Amino acid sequence: MTETSSRNTQGGSDTRESRITRRGLILGLLLVPLNVYWVLAAELRWYVVLTLNPLFVTPVFYLFALTSLNAALRRWMPRLAFTRGDLVIIYVMLVMSCTVATHDFIINLMSTLGWASWYATPENRWEELMFPHLPKWLFVWDREVMEGAFYGGSRSLTDPEVLRAWLAPLAFWSVFILSIGWVMLCLSVIVRRAWMDETKLSFPIVRLPLELTQADAPGSIIRSRALWTGFLLAAGLCLLNGLHVWYPNLPHLQVRARYFQFPTPPWSAAPVWIAWYPFGIGLAYLVPLDVSFSCWFFYLFYRAQSVAGYVAGYGNIPDFPFIHEQGMGAWFAFGISLVVLYRRYLIRILRAAMGFEKVDDSGEPMSYRLAVWGLLGGMVVFGGFWLMAGMSLIWVVVILLIYLLLSLSITRVRAEAGGQHNAWDLEPMNLMRLFDSHVLGPTNLALAAASHWYWRLNRSHPMPSQFEAFKLAQENGMKLSSLIVPMLAAFAIATFVGMWACLDIFYRDGISRCYGFAVWTGIEAYGWLSTALDPGFTAEPTRWAVVGGAAGFTGLLAALRARFPWFPFHPLGYCMASEMRWLWFPFFVAWALKWAVLHGGGLKLYRKTLPFFLGLVLGDYTAGAVWSLIGVIFQVPVHQIFH
Repeated sequence: MTETSSRNTQGGSDTRESRITRRGLILGLLLVPLNVYWVLAAELRWYVVLTLNPLFVTPVFYLFALTSLNAALRRWMPRLAFTRGDLVIIYVMLVMSCTVATHDFIINLMSTLGWASWYATPENRWEELMFPHLPKWLFVWDREVMEGAFYGGSRSLTDPEVLRAWLAPLAFWSVFILSIGWVMLCLSVIVRRAWMDETKLSFPIVRLPLELTQADAPGSIIRSRALWTGFLLAAGLCLLNGLHVWYPNLPHLQVRARYFQFPTPPWSAAPVWIAWYPFGIGLAYLVPLDVSFSCWFFYLFYRAQSVAGYVAGYGNIPDFPFIHEQGMGAWFAFGISLVVLYRRYLIRILRAAMGFEKVDDSGEPMSYRLAVWGLLGGMVVFGGFWLMAGMSLIWVVVILLIYLLLSLSITRVRAEAGGQHNAWDLEPMNLMRLFDSHVLGPTNLALAAASHWYWRLNRSHPMPSQFEAFKLAQENGMKLSSLIVPMLAAFAIATFVGMWACLDIFYRDGISRCYGFAVWTGIEAYGWLSTALDPGFTAEPTRWAVVGGAAGFTGLLAALRARFPWFPFHPLGYCMASEMRWLWFPFFVAWALKWAVLHGGGLKLYRKTLPFFLGLVLGDYTAGAVWSLIGVIFQVPVHQIFH
């Protein structure tokens, strides 16, 4: 880290560089809507994904551009240069906007609001099976309005009939979305000190933004030759592969995922994806060695179960080897272990909020009293929303608590390991599969499907990004309280602009011309609901056994690591690995390289090589962002760096 890293870990310093100026705030507010539309147009219309990794592409691109501009300003017009506080707050606001404007959040919601009404036919009997159990005030039911959205061009977004059909459901969903942002922010404040100041987790994802915000510091690795070597290598490769999209006769080097399957059984039961993403290798190089090893090892462990099951005659059993159930047990056990491990700390914070104990919270983003009571208030809104929709009280409580548990878990994963967290195993559709659908009732099932959009994969979950924002600000000596209002403002603006941007794309180009999650989320949610309602499903002891076995296995891994520090298998790897199909091989490559570096040259050689791998990320992201901009502006297919 640079010299700034050793600054006060609580309240931050009050230097000029750490302050946020009015100019920085205004620029951040202006860039948020532009960023939202850019991301949604790229991902929704052209399926050029920019937000499906823990480090989002466009905020890094903006930060890199501002850092480059700032270098010139500091030299020629120093009075106009941005402070480090400005760079941090602009980056953080853009990151917050990307937690909303993404495939895993607002696109999922917008593409499913009219799905049931549009795709209902006499043959699938959806009108009979589903419609009575879906709240009328949360969805769009006018088929003529949906026809304009599906085909595009025939209706205007400003048509009063179109506005009336969308306005009410979007208003209700906006309240729910804002409650999520607020609840996650309060929860981040509550656990911040324990994970950031006391445990001192590594926060690998913060490393590149931190170096960019501190590019003016003496000895910054941004000036290193190794970083620019990695940058040019990744950017040049992205340029070459991008030109190949337009001119197929040009040579290229395939780095995106390729599907590979052995032709003969039993190995054919376990197909894999092989990828060489430069940014993926660069990010994985930052991950602790034991975690990166565990991620690719347990991914192959899951694949090996399919092979072993085929040999044993279980290949025809639906859902074998029950990956969701294994993930359910793993994430649940990991989350519970966090609560148990930090129970005394959490009790202290609760007592402080109630006035029973004195705890210094002067350096926190907000007081513990506000954080705790704010969390409870947000939980009431969250739970009340689903109660109003018709979900039973017991399921509202279960889903709310599990959402909080999962949020803690994936935030801890990001703070400790920085790796990909595709976590949707604990979502209601999977949880309810453990029970008898006829006992659960059709309304609970329908609302489980209706909630699928915000549970799906959680790759852009707001809490890890909020937590990392506090770390980035802390390392730059900023007052953490200065982040609260800009973060909330960016989240709210992104919600409203994101909804408008999706509708603008729908009614201009049509959902039928969009790709990716604009289709998949609806198929998953309503396909599941159709089956759950007719013929339904029953509780299966096998699924319960797998959940329990996975939870026990996760606990065993944690216990062995606590007793034997040399034990190589990290429970985080088991949690993360089930959905690492795209990134397991980059993790393997980065692990092998890092192992060779550490064993061949020790920590000194690792520090020398680190800038090269940061350069891979920066170069791949910069070139990928430029290609996506070309696609959005000129409405043409372009190369994408992921998937």
